[in-house]
Amino acid sequence: MRRLLFSILILILILFAGDHVLSMWKGITLYQANLSKESLLRAIQITPSYSDPYYRLGLFYQWELRSINPKESLHYLLMAIERNPLEQEYWLNLSKIYRRLGETSTSEKALKNAILVFPTSYQGRWVSGNLFLQEGAIEKALPHFSYILMNYPNQSHLVYDVLARAINDPEYILDQIVPKDPFSFRQFLSYLYERGDKEWVRRAWKRKESFGFKADRKTTLQYVDFLIAHTELSEAFQVWKARLHEEGRATPMDNNLITNGGFEKEEILGGGFDWKIEKVPGAKISFDPSTAFEGKNSLKIVFNGKENVNFHHVHQFVPLKPNTEYMLQAGMKTQAITTKSGLKMEVLGIGSPFYKASESLVGDHPWRELEILFRTPSQLQGGIVRVRREKTDKFDRFIDGTVWIDNVSLTERK
Repeated sequence: MRRLLFSILILILILFAGDHVLSMWKGITLYQANLSKESLLRAIQITPSYSDPYYRLGLFYQWELRSINPKESLHYLLMAIERNPLEQEYWLNLSKIYRRLGETSTSEKALKNAILVFPTSYQGRWVSGNLFLQEGAIEKALPHFSYILMNYPNQSHLVYDVLARAINDPEYILDQIVPKDPFSFRQFLSYLYERGDKEWVRRAWKRKESFGFKADRKTTLQYVDFLIAHTELSEAFQVWKARLHEEGRATPMDNNLITNGGFEKEEILGGGFDWKIEKVPGAKISFDPSTAFEGKNSLKIVFNGKENVNFHHVHQFVPLKPNTEYMLQAGMKTQAITTKSGLKMEVLGIGSPFYKASESLVGDHPWRELEILFRTPSQLQGGIVRVRREKTDKFDRFIDGTVWIDNVSLTERK
């Protein structure tokens, strides 16, 4: 009987020890259930050689509002490091406490030890870089941020965001921080697009070749669309034309600012200054090779007679100049267009209120050339040309029928 009880006791002790080891492996200790000063001191009494309770007491005196005491925190952090000098987190928090106490040189030594303990750690590099930035030691911070960019590229946006706030100089960041390879440059450019600062984006784009970055069609269009979104249409159009030339494609002739005005191709490059064609309930848009005002194709829009369509879903950005006279021309053909609100061509200003429209066609019309002669206002930054049908409140508001558009051109009048 005594032997049986002894065996049961041994089994209970083994299970308890196993559970304790498993809890330690999971990062759970008994004092964590009630993380108070008393529970931590009790844990120290039970296991005085175990470093973690000392470290947590160090944190307790840093963050517990009623008990903040940097010197007590320092005391317990040093005791934790004495028992386990290979834990990087201990050294990082020790550095922070020394910095709070004004002991900058000692804080820097603690940072060096943190890196020595775990030189490839993201946390160590991130904390070190930020602590040096806080004291204005940019040159000391840069190696740590550069290490993160090279070895933790998925954190690049966070790094650039911190550095942009601290330095606010794109040329310096490009020269000193962004790794000199195409992948890193692409990440930096992606961050700049999110930032939305067109001057930073412009400066980076001009430096792309120095990083071995050769812009493909997709990245060029991303830059063009970014410039358009920031009302820099003239500059965007020059980049667009350069890309057309690079791909051996025809550039706009005779000063015509419209791309693919004859709808001979469904798209030229896609994005940028191509036609933007969007889906809309009540209308079907397609390219028609059977009917053309000139060339082989035209754009065809079929309305199903079931919707009061507010149509503006075929448009193109154009780099209009201020205080300049232009002529917009387009061929249009209609078949059985119902309602008194028909189809027309429009030009709208960007950066300054401006609007001009052609006559509106309804019913049946053979090919007719529509014209809009206009002068832009002095503050204009660009424009939009689009096919338009306005929604109406009339009784016969549901539009039916077909319209074709072809040979759209926009030229400056000298």
